[in-house]
Amino acid sequence: MSMKTASAPRRIYSRNDVTHVCFDGRTYGAPASSKLSLDFPVTIEKAKSDGGKARALVTQSRTGVKAITETWRSIVVPQKPRA
Repeated sequence: MSMKTASAPRRIYSRNDVTHVCFDGRTYGAPASSKLSLDFPVTIEKAKSDGGKARALVTQSRTGVKAITETWRSIVVPQKPRA
């Protein structure tokens, strides 16, 4: 299995009501006010640390719409068994 390059588009996932994306060995979660769609891929780049958890700039481009960039922080997605 090959790993994606840092600039490769990535998919956004939703699990246990947490929207997240995997990048550089970490999982980054969306802020509560996120406007990104799960239907389109995103590109990610590391953001400079502000002394808290790791940050990443997540950008989503769509045809005919201005690109949206948000700052996401590293998170741990809760592991709940399936019902």
